[in-house]
Amino acid sequence: MEEKKLRQYDFLTSIILILFGIWDLAQAFKMPMKDSYGGVESVWYVSPALFPLFIGGGIILMGAILLINSIRTGGAARFIDSLKHVSEAKLTNETVRVLTVLLALGSFIYILIPNIDFFLSITLFLFFLCTAFYPDHDEFRRTFVIHFIIGMAVFLILIVTGLSDIINGILKYNMDILALLFIIYMNVAARKMAKAREIPVKLIRQVTIVSIVVPLILCPLFRYFLLVPLPVEGGILKLMNLLYYTIR
Repeated sequence: MEEKKLRQYDFLTSIILILFGIWDLAQAFKMPMKDSYGGVESVWYVSPALFPLFIGGGIILMGAILLINSIRTGGAARFIDSLKHVSEAKLTNETVRVLTVLLALGSFIYILIPNIDFFLSITLFLFFLCTAFYPDHDEFRRTFVIHFIIGMAVFLILIVTGLSDIINGILKYNMDILALLFIIYMNVAARKMAKAREIPVKLIRQVTIVSIVVPLILCPLFRYFLLVPLPVEGGILKLMNLLYYTIR
């Protein structure tokens, strides 16, 4: 990588490190520095907060050193100047691929897993990620990603505003039903987009089968044989429980 570009990325990295370090310290300060356990008063140097405090402080220090160096070498100025031309820049297909993977992982970890039935979460994650790459068509991928972003934005709004709790209060598995409907919608949309771009629809069919079969194997394996509780056991997993204990 060119020296100028490296210094520019150093500036961005330093900001991320400092923000992460601040977050780490904020979480560490929530831990008790000293407390009483069974009548015994513990001292500050055995607090569980010490290690994350050292880690957070070290990250902030390293981020500050990197920040100073990037400013001194002109990286900060080049980064700020590059922001002025963001609107003029076009995303390359390689960048879209990377962003697609990050979008899939971020949505899976922060939106789907904590709030949606685990079976449906894996199904949607696999279907989106495989469909975005398996046809290997850049225009198809960009359009498909936009559909997914809109859907995830709706789920995020429902979760952040607390509307998801109200919806589940009306009917216990309403959010799971919405997720199932979204999977069906994405499947239908993918087939229509594939036909419009002369992509074999059998590719979408293959992805659909894989995205259903994988969680159909994984969920029972972890839940009933390894006895691992799954993050959210919603409508589909409750139905699996009913079938499993009825057969058993």
